[in-house]
Order: sequence, then structure tokens, then C-alpha cells
Amino acid sequence: MQTRRALLTGLLAATCVRTATAELRRPLYLSARGEAGGAHFATGFDAAGRLAFDLPLPARGHAFAVHPAGLEAVVFARRPGDYALVIDPERGRAVRRIPAAPGHWFNGHGAYAADGNLLYATETRAADGQGVIGVYDSTREHRRLGEVETGGLDPHEIRLLADGRTLVVANGGLLTHPDAPRLKFNIDGMRPSLVWMDAASGRRLRQVAPVPELHQLGTRHLALAGDGSVLVAMQWEGPRDDLVPLVARHRPDAPGLEMLDLPEEVLAGLDGYCGSAAVAADGTTLAVSSPRGGRVVFWDLAADRLLGVLGLDDGCGIAPAGGGAFLLSNGFGRLVRFDPMTGRRDRLAVDGLPGARWDNHIAVLA
Repeated sequence: MQTRRALLTGLLAATCVRTATAELRRPLYLSARGEAGGAHFATGFDAAGRLAFDLPLPARGHAFAVHPAGLEAVVFARRPGDYALVIDPERGRAVRRIPAAPGHWFNGHGAYAADGNLLYATETRAADGQGVIGVYDSTREHRRLGEVETGGLDPHEIRLLADGRTLVVANGGLLTHPDAPRLKFNIDGMRPSLVWMDAASGRRLRQVAPVPELHQLGTRHLALAGDGSVLVAMQWEGPRDDLVPLVARHRPDAPGLEMLDLPEEVLAGLDGYCGSAAVAADGTTLAVSSPRGGRVVFWDLAADRLLGVLGLDDGCGIAPAGGGAFLLSNGFGRLVRFDPMTGRRDRLAVDGLPGARWDNHIAVLA
């Protein structure tokens, strides 16, 4: 049986069998994946399906933070996670493992400062369940510098706004524990929110929440529009047969969240659960996935109207794929490039990975 030290040594030394660097083209797409036998990997590939790296992970991965200059990427373990792995995408190798701080766990997401010198990670402090942002120095072997509280429980996705100075964090509002990671202990008393924070000081600038009757609507995933709006994909923790809005928009300086007006039949098809969100590269369209509902919803941001719905069983990962198109992934190994404006759909296959079970998110290394 492999010892923990041997596993870590092998993880940091591992490199994949990859195509020649000259053949790879930016952008690279990054996603965690699993295999039928239970192994987990962090995988990078280009738009032609050429493999950049395929690195073993000690446990299931969730999402990536990408350095603004593309120098590195960090994959975070699924909540409650005890590791984050720093990857050199050019050499296709793991650089170092960042352990969770004592008495803390990672919540699956992170973001870099505008200059790339700091890494911010969503975390939970076990002693009181409080959500915090762990701050790490990427210029000094990713040493943990400290933490700032998010003003809520279960912070999940975190994004840096276009101003380069402001972080926005989705506090999911759930109280959980690593000994029973899928149990939720406070559904009746949930208080989800979005929080804007000054990236330099950690000072909370503003906080908005769903209206009180929707306090069980967990704010989980974020996308940023070109006009400064924050788009929010949410998960309903109330009665399963309730039909509630699941996607919201917060416009700059608005007093609260604006729920997108999706038709009842579309909302019903999302089954109370949204798993990921992204805005197209040209800024025209929002895509929100529902792996539980097996579909992806597309919204015209300029016209504020529904564009359409694409069926994709267990589909969750979304990334902009040039123009108004998106790259979509699912847990059955499918990758699809889809343009909701034209309806064009193209399959993508990654070299050597026909059975990949793609995990929740796709990141783009430009």
C-alpha cells in the first residue's frame, strides 16, 4: 500500500505523456476529471483536443484558479478539501501541494490578484463554521499569509472584478462538517449572500442577499458581465417541488438581486439546482448549467431574454469558447462546443481520454 509520503512524491513528480509544446495552441481548457476506477486527475487540453497535461490528484478536484499571465494554475479539491495543487501548464507538471490550514478546509474555488502575486481561496473555519478567504503568496511558495472573514457561511466561488481591486464572493449559507460533508445542518436558518470585498485590505464593501422568503436559495456560482454585472447561479435547499428562481443578476449600484425571468417549464427542468455559470467571450450571452436537470440555459444579456435551452445529461462544466460560443462538458465524457446564437454544435474529443468523466467546472488559460 502506498504511503502518504510516496503518494505526494509521486504526485509532484508526475508528468503526463503529452504532445509537443509547439503543437498546442492557447487557450488551454482546464478541468478536473475522474475515471471509472476512482482515480482523479487535473487535465489541460486545447481547442483541437490535444492533451497538454493529465496529472493525478490525491482526491476529487473541483475548480481552477488561473494566474492572470498564464504562468500557473491551481486546482482546488472538492469541498471539504484538504489540498490545492499548483500546476505549471507550460511544462505540464505539478509544482507543489498547498495543504489546507489547520482547522480549515478548502471550498473548491479560488482567484488571483490582478498582478498574480496573491492567491485567494474560499475556505471554512471548522471551529465555528465561519467562511473565510485564505490569502496565499504565490511569489513565496504559496505561503499562507492569513485570512479574512466573508460575513457568511460556506463561501464558494470567488471572482476578481474588472477593476482589479474588488473581489466578489458567493456565501452559500450552509453549515457543514468534514465528518459528514454532504449533510447540511442549518437549512431552516440559511443566510446566503453575495459580498464585495476590497482585495488589498479584505474590508467588506457591501453585501446583498435573496429576499427573506428565498433564504434557502444558496448563492453558489458566479459569472461576470462586461457592464460590471455579477451573474449568480443558485441551488434551492427548500422543498424539492417548490418552483423558485435560480439565476440572478446584480447590476452595479443596484440595491439587491434581480432574478432572471425564466419560464416555468424551464425552471422546472432545472430541478432546483444550477451547477456552473459563464459569460461568452464577446459578452453577449450567459450560460448556466443544471447537471441535475440535464440541461444548459442560455440568456441574452443585452436583450434580457431567454435564448434557448440545450439538453446535456449530467452537464455542468461551462467555459467561453470564442465569440458567442461555449465549451460544455458532462460526467459521461462529452465535450461540446455550442453557439446559442447560431445553434451550431461540434463535438470535441481529447486525445487518449475517451472515458473521461468531466467534473463540475472548466477554466480557460488564455
